[in-house]
Amino acid sequence: MTKLLIHSTGTGMCSLTGKETDGLTVSFEDGTVKEAFLSWRGFKQLLGLKSGQQFDAKPALAVQIPASAPKA
Repeated sequence: MTKLLIHSTGTGMCSLTGKETDGLTVSFEDGTVKEAFLSWRGFKQLLGLKSGQQFDAKPALAVQIPASAPKA
């Protein structure tokens, strides 16, 4: 179980990526994150890491290159 406190939602600089984005400011009870702004995607990834879940790293588009394709 992961306990956390959501302080606010809005737009800010993500603590993980350093990019301006929509997200939320959170603190985790275990003290690993304290009032940090995270993008929604970063928040989801962090929750997955804390719960031990693996995220699907497959690309959105699968591309197959024929064996006879010219080499660069």
